[in-house]
Amino acid sequence: MCVRALQAGFLRMCVMGDWITFPNGKKGRRAWENDTHRVAAWQSLLRSAHDVLPRPFCDCRHHGHNLELVVRRTVRKERGQLAEAYHLARMPRQGGLHYIDCPFHEVDPRQSGQAAYAPGVVQEMSDGSLRVALRRGLAIRDVAQAPSTIERDSARDSAAGRRAARPRQSRMTELGLLHLLWEKSGTNSWHRGIGRARMWWPGVRQRVMNAASDIMVGRGCPLGEYLVLIGYGDEDGPALLREKAQSCGQNWRMLLLGKVDSLRTLRSRPKPGQPGRPYTSLRFDGAQDYHLMVSASEDWLTRLSRRFPRAMHALDQERADRKIGVIGLVTANVQIRRDGTKLSVMAWADDIALMEVEPETLIPVESGYELQITRALVEAKRAFTKPLRFDAGNDVVHPDFILTDTHDPRGTPMEVFGRDDDRYLTRKAEKVAYYEEVYGVRHWWSWDVACSPRQWPPFPPAAPDGQGDEDE
Repeated sequence: MCVRALQAGFLRMCVMGDWITFPNGKKGRRAWENDTHRVAAWQSLLRSAHDVLPRPFCDCRHHGHNLELVVRRTVRKERGQLAEAYHLARMPRQGGLHYIDCPFHEVDPRQSGQAAYAPGVVQEMSDGSLRVALRRGLAIRDVAQAPSTIERDSARDSAAGRRAARPRQSRMTELGLLHLLWEKSGTNSWHRGIGRARMWWPGVRQRVMNAASDIMVGRGCPLGEYLVLIGYGDEDGPALLREKAQSCGQNWRMLLLGKVDSLRTLRSRPKPGQPGRPYTSLRFDGAQDYHLMVSASEDWLTRLSRRFPRAMHALDQERADRKIGVIGLVTANVQIRRDGTKLSVMAWADDIALMEVEPETLIPVESGYELQITRALVEAKRAFTKPLRFDAGNDVVHPDFILTDTHDPRGTPMEVFGRDDDRYLTRKAEKVAYYEEVYGVRHWWSWDVACSPRQWPPFPPAAPDGQGDEDE
């Protein structure tokens, strides 16, 4: 890399922050949206900049010009009352122009599993929203397309280490959609100022719902109209679930997202002369406050064990013994049942996707080694992103992590090489050659677990950024 590029990256890192400049000359920080003392002032600034020109902008610059942002309006429930809410989004086709440590930076699809989709599966529209072609439509009458490649081959690939190139995916599965929501909401990224904010589920809900409002499905409907997040300690969550279930009614499926507490086989109540029938029961963390029961056919437990063995192994353990958390996304037909004055929400699942995460940060991880590195980076107060696989197979090259606080303005890729079988070593050699060609021998990081199982190499040094410890 040339000296000028390195200097530009260093200077950028020194001044980068989360400050937003508004047309009236005032400034605010994105961190204020999670600050109970400042959220009102933040919303006031956003309201003043909605549908007006010039637009607010962040600290990023491209060819000497500020990168403007668009203010989007949504309606949400707060303490039982409907309220207008505003959030910022990047301008169409400018995600790659934002600095890599900017929250409005868009990951290059070639560095994530999005590269495995056929053209048109994920489309950026003229207003900056995304249009996504889902494998299973959300209308009740819609049936799933042919079984997705990842469902058909993932278990076989995992067992054999096979790396044959797959045809490009023509639809996005529930797992791909879960990854998209995590990426667009920034929940796959971390910096030191986030602290314990992600343990507050209402904040997680709002960020994911903001992302969902900018994703269009079907005939152009916002995904947020069908999505509900389930979580512990969310005062408004139960009412939102009931309202969404009523609006979707008998015509539309819903998407339920939350931390999975348990997945197991239960039996229905026996009827006279008939034994109870076995079924799969999924329980979200905090579901008791929602009076929510999620059920699926009996064979789903076996199917999930094949598709998501690490997640299912974690859920088989006692809660106190689990090292990872599991996020679930369920596509379901949801109905409200009344028994006297008692309301319950019954969901019959058509599809289930699981994603393993570090429990406190909610950063996705794909192995115990990645879990160790995630925790070490957080403890070291580093800023980083976890590129997500979406529906891609093992033939797609993307780093396990990208450090976003180094001198390199592109970020510094990180790889964890966790095996030493012949197929894996062949794949490792291909990755090493790729990183050395693209980034240079000394501008990427790796940990060879087979050679050094107890200790990884020192992380690349962070560039001073002068940001302080702001919240997410």
